[in-house]
Amino acid sequence: MTDVVFIGPSLPADEVGRLLPDAVVLPPVAHGDLLRLDVGPGDRVLVVDGFFLQHPPVRHREILDLLDRGVTVAGAASMGALRAAELWPFGMRGVGEVFQLYRDGVVTGDDEVAVVHGPAEEGHRTLSEPLVNIRVELRRAVAAGVLGQAEATLLLNVARDLPFRRRSYRALERSAPPGAAAVVDRFLTWRRRDPWDAKGTDARLLLSMAAADAPELCPAHAGDQPIDNLHTRFLDSWRSRFAGKPVGGHWVSDRDAAAVLMLLHPAAPAWHRRGVLAGLAEVDIADPAVEERAHQAACERGLTGTAPGGWDWLTDRERGIGDREAVLRVLVRAFGTTPYRSLALWMVAAPLRTPALLAAARQVAATAASLNETLVPRTTGHRRPGGRLHFRTEVVDECFARLWGCDADGLESAAWDRGFDGLASFRYAAEPLVAYVKAFGAPRLPAVAQGAQEDIPAGCTARVG
Repeated sequence: MTDVVFIGPSLPADEVGRLLPDAVVLPPVAHGDLLRLDVGPGDRVLVVDGFFLQHPPVRHREILDLLDRGVTVAGAASMGALRAAELWPFGMRGVGEVFQLYRDGVVTGDDEVAVVHGPAEEGHRTLSEPLVNIRVELRRAVAAGVLGQAEATLLLNVARDLPFRRRSYRALERSAPPGAAAVVDRFLTWRRRDPWDAKGTDARLLLSMAAADAPELCPAHAGDQPIDNLHTRFLDSWRSRFAGKPVGGHWVSDRDAAAVLMLLHPAAPAWHRRGVLAGLAEVDIADPAVEERAHQAACERGLTGTAPGGWDWLTDRERGIGDREAVLRVLVRAFGTTPYRSLALWMVAAPLRTPALLAAARQVAATAASLNETLVPRTTGHRRPGGRLHFRTEVVDECFARLWGCDADGLESAAWDRGFDGLASFRYAAEPLVAYVKAFGAPRLPAVAQGAQEDIPAGCTARVG
């Protein structure tokens, strides 16, 4: 069993190691991080802290995906408490007072757990006080007889009116109305004698429960609601973007590997064509009569090369080709192309997705990324925000037109035949590989094995969308 803990300002990483030895400790969770994990049934993912401003926050569907795969997901203290309160009906476990406040609707604002903190190098040192900590302290003060309920409500409202970046007990003292000075002093004097960190306490509770294999952290419960309609285009796109493997110090996503195979493997157009037509004809990709069956199915539905909309997928120079070939090209381009954001490994024909080819494609992508990091942009390009090397459009087009042996007019149709829905998608996918192609030429990717059609399992068809 593997325990993965996402934590930051709520608790020091070394304390995690003492409470839950052998846990994999990662920084606060952000969108995509859960999709990178190599976890399965029996493993546990414990979410304490998460980004929400510097990076997009973890999406609910990413957590549901883990739950659907049999992974135990539990949360507490901060982002973990918030997501657990939203997803506990579906099987995410939540523990601690902060989780209960959210689950019961006492706390509804995301900002109550928000804090400003330092970088990872400084241990995510907190630079503000979360409102939920102040809320819990005020509740404790009321229970101890230090404050009346009306006084606690007054101070809570003062703290709530502060921007989350400025929240602190000192700011509470400065911002309270003059008539409440004695109330604030009484509260802060008591707190200095008996401080309480609600988020830190909840984080320790979660880790201690995990170490004790508490039954409350069970992976499934009879009362959990079923997870329906999980696998959407959004989740598929996120998985392709974030899932992958580390290669040579770079994280190479499935999308990166797919782009290399679609753009740089010489057999990609032929196998892409065959895969799309097999899917449309509902036959095995290994069927030697794939094109004939696809053409027959198209004719039965009244599709010809001159059908309405068909010419949109043919260039001017292609309009003299025979009707059969025109129909097949229209089918491949209309049903087998996708925007860059939807690019995924399933778009690559099965014979090009062998372990050897995927490993080679990931190595090319990692080498390209290393090369891009070393380049100083000159007249051919500059760096986009975030560091991605950007080349002028004509540089990208010229590089790949030369590689593919076509001219500028034939570039878009060549991109269609490799699975891209247009020049914009092609250029975005190709841009990270321009420097590599200019430096090394076409990579020596393994050839598709002789008799690859016979090696494809029966019933394997391409997915089109």
